[in-house]
Parts: sequence; structure tokens; C-alpha cells
Amino acid sequence: MTEIDLVTGFLGAGKTTFIKKYGDYLRRKNIKFAVVENEFGAPGVDSALLEREFGNVAEISGGCICCTLKTSFHQILLELCRTCDRIIVEPSGIFDGDVFFEVINSPDLKDKCRAGMGITLVDPHTVSRLNSEERLVLASELADMGCVLWTKTDIEPACNLDDAKACIQHIAGEIGVDEDIPCYPVSSPMLKDEDFEKLMKAVPIRRKHERRTADHTMIFQSTRIYPEGVYTVESIDRCILHMTSSEEYGEISRIKGFVKSQDGAIAVNCTVSDRLFEICSSGQAMLNVIGRRLNRRKISECLKSYATGC
Repeated sequence: MTEIDLVTGFLGAGKTTFIKKYGDYLRRKNIKFAVVENEFGAPGVDSALLEREFGNVAEISGGCICCTLKTSFHQILLELCRTCDRIIVEPSGIFDGDVFFEVINSPDLKDKCRAGMGITLVDPHTVSRLNSEERLVLASELADMGCVLWTKTDIEPACNLDDAKACIQHIAGEIGVDEDIPCYPVSSPMLKDEDFEKLMKAVPIRRKHERRTADHTMIFQSTRIYPEGVYTVESIDRCILHMTSSEEYGEISRIKGFVKSQDGAIAVNCTVSDRLFEICSSGQAMLNVIGRRLNRRKISECLKSYATGC
């Protein structure tokens, strides 16, 4: 029976980074697996990076698999169960965990697959800064997961994990979760093979909680922008820092995609707390911006002002 590993976490929590390491572990153990990658907006950098790394990646884009794309998610699992030992599911950072159980327990899937690892990745730098809508999303992700895995603990400034744990317990409590959600003692940047073996046993736990359903496309926006001109890592870094620090562009939660560079392209993977860039040989110039009250015109103008050759 195929095991479905669910790796949840809010936008920018570090899910793709974890999956790259976990997938490498599975490959070295000769475990046949596939990745289901859900992009809330346009097809993006995460699926491209995972496809380059592992090859067997199914992407579902343009919404979230717990709302508008639930049927597509169900169909992809049905197909992959025929050939894979494990399926790693990376939902959008905007996800309702209850839907996962509805899908894998459906009549045509319940005898073909079962829940494997179920974890929520949390960046301790940002968890206390989430607004009410974002807290509700994270609470829905946390409610039934086997454990929390801290991410980005190697990024300054250092965080007090006891404070972060108290924060996530409070967030989960907002939807009626009164049980303690365990936190894995080793953070994502420090994981070794023996940690993956233990995490694979962190199966979801059905905890009593209040289910609050919502169409996430009505809460968050996604806009696709095709930047013109050429950037350096330094110029796109300054540009995104400026946009994520000013409300005139909207409340930007995530910017992902590619921009042109002098020698190819730069993969962009940024949140309000960290900005990651990777030099690539190629990549279509496209950025997917997720947030609320986004000002597309202002964002486009800012990107143009930091580019050369427009």
C-alpha cells in the first residue's frame, strides 16, 4: 500500500528545501517515490527545482488542492499509487489539512494508500507576526499533523523556540485543539538519515478541533508578472526587500519565480523574513506574487526600476 507523506507549512516555511533533502534520503534507500507539488498561483520555481532533482514531479497550479483543485489532487494520487511506494505531497502554503483525510479515505483510494508522515514546517522567525487569516490557515495545517518541524534556525537572528512553541499551541487552540502538538527536537537544517527514519513514523493524529472552511482564493491573491530587463542578485534582492517592506505594494507574503541575469537566470524564492536566490543557466522571466491587496501596477514599476536594459 502506498504511503502518502504530507508536508505542510505556511508560505515560505521551507517545505521545498526539506523535500529535496527527504527525497535524496528516499532515493539512497531505493524507495520509489513521486512528488505532488501544489502552487497556489502560476507554475513556479519549486516544481522546476524538484523536477530537476528527482524527475517524477506532478504539479497542480492555479489554486489550492483543498479548495478549487481537490478533484485534480484525487486523480493524481489515484494514478501515482499504481507505481510508487511513497508519494510526497507539498500543498500550497495555504492549505486545509482536513481535506487530506477526505481524499485518501475516499472509496477508490482507501484500499490503495494510507497516511504516512504528516508534519508541519514552521519558521520560528515569522510565526508570531502572522495576521488573523494567516493564523487560521496555519491552525488548520497544524491540527492533525504528527509533529512540528522547525525551519530556518540557521538564519539570524536566533529565535527562542520555547516562545515559538507557545505561539503555535495558541494558534492551534484558536480552532479548539487542546492537545500538545509535539515539536521534533532537531530542526530542518540539521537533519540526518536517522531523523528522516523517525519523521517517517510521525503519522497524522486526528485531533478534535473546529473546522472552518473557506475558499482561500477569496482571502489571498496571486498575480503573475513578467519582468523585463536584466538583474544581478544584488539588484533583485534590493528590489524585493523594498517591496516587502512597504505597504504601497500590498501585503506581500511570497515572491517566487525567475528573472533574467547577464548569464542566464536567477531563481527567486522570497518571503518577508528571508530572500533566497540561485543562479540558473535558464528560466522564463516570470514572478508569482502572493499576498493581499496587491498593487500589480506598483509592483511592476518597482521591478522595472531595479532592472537594466528595459
